[in-house]
Amino acid sequence: MTTYLLEGREVDIWNEELSYYHSRSIAEYIRENLLRLEEKGIDPFSEIVGKEKEKELVKNALLSGSSILFRGRKGYGKTTFAKAIAKLLPEKILAIKGCKINDDPVNPVCFSCRKKLESGVVELEWVKPRFVRICGDPMMTTRQLIGGISLQKIREGYDLDSPEVFTPGRILKANRGIAYVDELGAIPSALQTLLHELLEEKQVTTPEGDIIPMRIDLIFLASTNPANYRGVSDVKEPLLDRMEEIEIGPPNSVEEEIEIAMRNSNEWLRESVVMPEWHAKTLSRVVMLARSGEVRLPDRIEVEPSCRATIKVFDHVMASALRRKHRAVMISDYGVNGEKYDFSNVLLGLRGRMRLEFQAEKFEEVVSVLVNDALEITCSEYFSKMQKEMSRLAVELGKRGEINVYTDFTDFYEILPGCECEKVSALEFMLESLARCAEVAERVGDGIYAYSPG
Repeated sequence: MTTYLLEGREVDIWNEELSYYHSRSIAEYIRENLLRLEEKGIDPFSEIVGKEKEKELVKNALLSGSSILFRGRKGYGKTTFAKAIAKLLPEKILAIKGCKINDDPVNPVCFSCRKKLESGVVELEWVKPRFVRICGDPMMTTRQLIGGISLQKIREGYDLDSPEVFTPGRILKANRGIAYVDELGAIPSALQTLLHELLEEKQVTTPEGDIIPMRIDLIFLASTNPANYRGVSDVKEPLLDRMEEIEIGPPNSVEEEIEIAMRNSNEWLRESVVMPEWHAKTLSRVVMLARSGEVRLPDRIEVEPSCRATIKVFDHVMASALRRKHRAVMISDYGVNGEKYDFSNVLLGLRGRMRLEFQAEKFEEVVSVLVNDALEITCSEYFSKMQKEMSRLAVELGKRGEINVYTDFTDFYEILPGCECEKVSALEFMLESLARCAEVAERVGDGIYAYSPG
């Protein structure tokens, strides 16, 4: 009979207090936690904005114990989905102390732990199930992914069941947890064959071709970009056949794009500067226009920007507002060079995250078109929604000849949307709307608009 020791004292691992934490598959733990949250009306994937259909597909795949392949362009939340699934893992489980793969106390799979079980005394410890992220790499070796036996250790006199002899790779380290392969298509075909074997037979093969009798217990998740995406290889058909493929696309609305950006932008900047709704919509639309092909230059954008671009655009514009001592974002925070609005802070967030079809094309010109198109859409929206307020502002501009939003905003306080700290930004955007939609205003400086009757 085996004696189990936990924290220095003998324990009965089958008692009510401890029995939950061993001898169960990781799929069971995830299934129970998923159903428990659903019964309470809690969204288990609250980190994911929108994607209700995709969430349902993921839940069904997890309940059936299936492996999942997330397919979609970069920056659309594939890794966020995987991390959200990892939160369904139990907070702790019991494992054999010192085991490199968190072996189960009752059904160990590694040589060393089986030997400990045979000895009659096994020390246990509490561990947190691992979420092992594996970045796809064309140069990855079998030893890195799966592990291998050290012939040198055997020559030095170590027994085959010594923990020093076999070094587990990243997949094996995910035993009793989750293995997430980020860009599965980048892994060499030969290694994909080993993963196929792991998913089908729950066993692994050494670099020398020897089968190691380890039945690994894990949830396997992976992601890949579309097959025609630059630098992406196909995933082998036998491996695809053993995974549930779920498409992850871009946000469905500007509201979802904004929520993603605000959740993931720099927290310190969000607490220091206000991002008004009108600027959040405009900046989100900059990225969405480039992504959708609705911009006036659709044939010049080869690789579309993802949500990461929106997040960084928000960050750079808010950083500018903070440095310029604006309480809320202004149009000048999009980027200025002297008296010229060059949208350089928007460009900073897009460069490297958007690729043009023609390298000779000036990136700055494309970004300028994107920003101006986005401003046109948002200004038109507010112009239509606030016709009464816009008319009053136009009349007052005609009387004054010029309005400086930084000094004159208190005169229009009652017609300006937003909270107190957004009033200056609101007045500027209303005047910008008059300039773009009614052509009765002209921006002549930072926050300064002159009357321009057509």
